[in-house]
Amino acid sequence: MAKYKKTGTLDAYSTIKAVARAAPPLPGPAAGTPAGPAPTDSPPPPTAHIARTAIPTKQIIECYECGYTFQLHGRVKTINCSKCRVNLNLADLTLSTTCTETLKTVGTIRLTAEAVLQSGELVGGDVVLEGTVEGGTIRAMRRLELGAGAIFSEKAIRALDLRIAPAADITFRQEARFRNVEILGRLTAPLRATGLITIRPGGLLAGEIHAEHLVVEDGGGLQAALRISPPENAAPRTR
Repeated sequence: MAKYKKTGTLDAYSTIKAVARAAPPLPGPAAGTPAGPAPTDSPPPPTAHIARTAIPTKQIIECYECGYTFQLHGRVKTINCSKCRVNLNLADLTLSTTCTETLKTVGTIRLTAEAVLQSGELVGGDVVLEGTVEGGTIRAMRRLELGAGAIFSEKAIRALDLRIAPAADITFRQEARFRNVEILGRLTAPLRATGLITIRPGGLLAGEIHAEHLVVEDGGGLQAALRISPPENAAPRTR
């Protein structure tokens, strides 16, 4: 009897040998060339990069019309008060000539040595006075800085804090009332401060002083009758 033989069927061993014969040879180093890492044309994988995130600037705004205080994020030139809705100017202003008008800003107003305020009202977050006040008034919602050439009437200025600039020599005849006072020049005055008086190196304070806190840094001078005491309405401490 003739043997029956299936056609078109390969056993496992025959399949492996057939694949090996059909596959092209893998590239390798030429004879006599030392083996090394296989060259590659693909670029290295990209590395992770973290971009910096800018944090918006933040500042405290006090309305110069109603006195309401609120917080502002970012930089703008004007903004409406959150309470009274008046449009507030946030720009810094520099005056170097004669001024007879009313100017208001939440920013800084600087009167240079050539500036003369003859009339009107200047209202700023901070005010730097180096010139002359002949008329009108100045109101600093935060700090007033008096420079070396400042000429003014005591009744014409109002501020929360006071700074005496280096080389300035300022005298108050009447009692001067402020919260914080920083002295880098010379100040002679009957001075009452509800916050901190700081005398920097090169600064000198003379007169009669009534304050809650006083700091005299190395190089600062003090020639005054002192009364350092807690606020009058402070509650007594209990044990």
